[in-house]
Amino acid sequence: MNELITFISVFNDISLEKIEYYTKEINDKLCKVPFRKTVDNCEEADTLPYHFTLSAWNISYKEKVINELSKIEYPKLKILINDIRIMNGKENSYVLYFDIEKNEELKSLQSKIYQVLPSEKYNPENFNFHITIHIDKDYTKIISMKENLLENFIPFELEVDTFGLYEIYPAKLVKQFKQFINDKDYEEISPTAIVTSYPRIFTDIPYEKDIYKWLENHCNEEVTLNKLLAPEIEARYKLTNKLLDKYRIKQVLELAAGYSSRGLFYSKKGYNYVELDLENIVKNKKEILRSIEKNIPEGLNIISGNALKNDDFKKIESYFKNEEPIAVINEGLLRYLTFDEKRQVAQNIYDLLSKYDGIWITCDVTPKKFMNSQDKALPNFNKNLANITSRNNLNDRFEDEDHIRKFFDDVGFELVEIHKFSEMKDELYSVNELGIINDKIEKTLEDAIVVIMKVKKLTF
Repeated sequence: MNELITFISVFNDISLEKIEYYTKEINDKLCKVPFRKTVDNCEEADTLPYHFTLSAWNISYKEKVINELSKIEYPKLKILINDIRIMNGKENSYVLYFDIEKNEELKSLQSKIYQVLPSEKYNPENFNFHITIHIDKDYTKIISMKENLLENFIPFELEVDTFGLYEIYPAKLVKQFKQFINDKDYEEISPTAIVTSYPRIFTDIPYEKDIYKWLENHCNEEVTLNKLLAPEIEARYKLTNKLLDKYRIKQVLELAAGYSSRGLFYSKKGYNYVELDLENIVKNKKEILRSIEKNIPEGLNIISGNALKNDDFKKIESYFKNEEPIAVINEGLLRYLTFDEKRQVAQNIYDLLSKYDGIWITCDVTPKKFMNSQDKALPNFNKNLANITSRNNLNDRFEDEDHIRKFFDDVGFELVEIHKFSEMKDELYSVNELGIINDKIEKTLEDAIVVIMKVKKLTF
């Protein structure tokens, strides 16, 4: 059983690549775990990525640590790796490490943590930040590694805006903490909600023609609209509904709901339905619903917030009953986020479902092969989308199903079901009544997926 919790940097992929540019030159297996009696197998225990440590505590203080760390504002830091050095480690071992140049912002952050959660080993007055490369009891081996690394070493800069609290060893992520999130950074995603609203008028989804008519009259967004998107949009909407019906969970949180009518439809069926979206979308959505219905159903709450913000998730908890599970839904959000941002959203959902139980239904994990199919079925669609938002990068897509499983497993989720959009083909109005279909569109329905995830159960 893990005895410690540690608070460390969580580098993005670019920074990790810079570190690994040097470490890949070492042919031996590397281990960053200090020698200690509680670690039997270094390779099994060494599951943390490269990092620097801000502090560590006994695991019995976990709840207090989470509470205090949640109150701190985290900066975006730039740190300079200026040397490769050796220091003495535990039990007559030696630590090979990247030395971090003195950084006042980093020291200030550590001081804030130390003031509320003191741990003497990490007293900022006598602590030197570093990134461990390898720990070994063979001094000759350590010296050889250092000399090898220094041959081509040039000081380099790393960026970090995310920090993680982990149980050790082996490592298990408890919670991530991120730099202040500005909603304006995500507002350019909002016009994509209009792009997906238009194709829904070629479906039999309730209320969608009224919704788009309002948008057409009130929004001046210059976007390219595409009727051929209808089968994909209709399939993901109906498949998500089918899976929601299957689990019979009557409390729903939909993230980045946009201008979808699902919340109106299910709240009229007696569901407790909460939508979370950015302020400009929320304002429009409420006006749209008032133009369709005299009163917004009592069970539908449309809340302004950002899916990346843990505080906004806490805010919506007041709308749910503690004794009932929650189904979390999102259709068009993760594809526009970096993997670090995806991880933050997943962490927020994990925290919510750990408390309430329930499921997460999402089509936002569709792998890269779908993007290739979509480009063939809808020429210029993704190119036009890139003119609306810079957040439509192929590098931010999952490689395949194994990548999806591994990514969410690391957060604490178990992937329990995978469904293809093509399962809904016989129920698509756009296909069977309007004939919007061809071989290339069929391929997109075959490649696109919806997954259901649950929080992994702890086993002892």
